[in-house]
Amino acid sequence: MDWATAIKLLHIIGTVLGVGGETLGSIFYFRALRDGNINPTESEFLRVSFQVLRVGLILLVISGFGYFLNMRFSEHTAYIFEPRLIAKLSLVVILLGNALLLHMHKIPMWIGGAISITSWYAALILGGWRGLDASLLTITLVYLAFVVVVAIGERTLRKMMHIPL
Repeated sequence: MDWATAIKLLHIIGTVLGVGGETLGSIFYFRALRDGNINPTESEFLRVSFQVLRVGLILLVISGFGYFLNMRFSEHTAYIFEPRLIAKLSLVVILLGNALLLHMHKIPMWIGGAISITSWYAALILGGWRGLDASLLTITLVYLAFVVVVAIGERTLRKMMHIPL
């Protein structure tokens, strides 16, 4: 197996683990809070889900760096400036910053959760949408709109379930 294939597989695995970990973590989190209390079993499910998510993020960062080096040294430098790649790199920075802010309890869970799940799915979609012809501004505005929609959805769900914000 050559380096490009190994990097691609690592990148796909990282994305799958990140999207899957975030999706299951969000589902388990809302299910756990239905009664207003997270019991030890629910806590363990959340812990494992978020560990999977962290492994996915680490693999994504490592493989993304590998992609970047591969592009740089294989004369594919024009791709480095494409809006889709810049957006994906920005999403990784957002995911890292959001994880740090959530860990330090500097932002509410409903905002951090909305940013996280939207960012993971945006990275998945941008990675798979090969022919996307959109500017960085368009990608950013669509992403921000989805973050707002998901945050409103999470806030509404919390209110419906009587979960404190």
